[in-house]
Amino acid sequence: MSPVVIALFPVFGVIALGWALRRSGLVAAPLWGGINKLSYQALMPAFLFITISRADYASVPAGSFMLAAAGGFLAMGIIMMAFRLLPMPGPVFTSLFQGGVRWNGFVLLALAPAAFGEEGAALAALAFAPTVPLVNVMCVAVMTVWGKSEHTPNLKRVGLRIITNPIILGCLAGLTANVAGVFQSGPVADTLDLAGRASLPLILLTIGAGLDFTSLRARPGIISLSVTAKLLIAPAVFYALGILLGVEGVALAVLVGIGATPGAAAAYVLAREMGGDAEMMAGHVTATTLLAAITMPIWIAIAAL
Repeated sequence: MSPVVIALFPVFGVIALGWALRRSGLVAAPLWGGINKLSYQALMPAFLFITISRADYASVPAGSFMLAAAGGFLAMGIIMMAFRLLPMPGPVFTSLFQGGVRWNGFVLLALAPAAFGEEGAALAALAFAPTVPLVNVMCVAVMTVWGKSEHTPNLKRVGLRIITNPIILGCLAGLTANVAGVFQSGPVADTLDLAGRASLPLILLTIGAGLDFTSLRARPGIISLSVTAKLLIAPAVFYALGILLGVEGVALAVLVGIGATPGAAAAYVLAREMGGDAEMMAGHVTATTLLAAITMPIWIAIAAL
């Protein structure tokens, strides 16, 4: 059996456990928001800091990899803009756009150590630094133009939220520590390492808790289109750019893995805040999370050929 498939079992097993815990009521519904906030704003930045600060990027093609990752999201943004030619309300288009360009990097981070080793895990973590602000800027711009909101979006506040994103700050701090050779060992690093280990299991549980199967009935045609864009078109685009830029080996597999990840729950939050089709967005996240268990190993195997 493929190492990627084997590595995916526990990842999606924990996601399924999160769904079961929410359905059972063992964890009260209001608590999930707090768990997600703790994981996203405190524990995950610690994990990214430690992973990036301790990585040996001199031995991997980090430059071409980062360029291909950023280029992949830009290319997907252009491709998704072409769908505006189809007859659909503006808010629906914004959710379709988000479905094609947003990625759930936490699934890849959980998969990377077992599937790609330390080198792959370091590259997967590093990819967050340029792509999180890029994707957010694209999505906010589209939501501002075509979203339907009762109030004018505060672009200054949105911009401040992007540049102060804990995930971005954790990546930049880790990269700074890597270059400076500080906080890679010792009590501070050990504390962050211990805290960071809790982030991925908790985030995977919250992903499962957020699955909403009833939302799959919302605009099934558009959801099918967004799922196709995310799980079929995006990996192909990332693969093509990787080949074009000379990315190969583990780096190419991680790059294609970025393109093949499921949709991110953050897309639902933005759709709700800025006048997108939130229900359709929830359906997209649910569908891609389920189907990525099948499509991710296939795409990564293609990249490994």
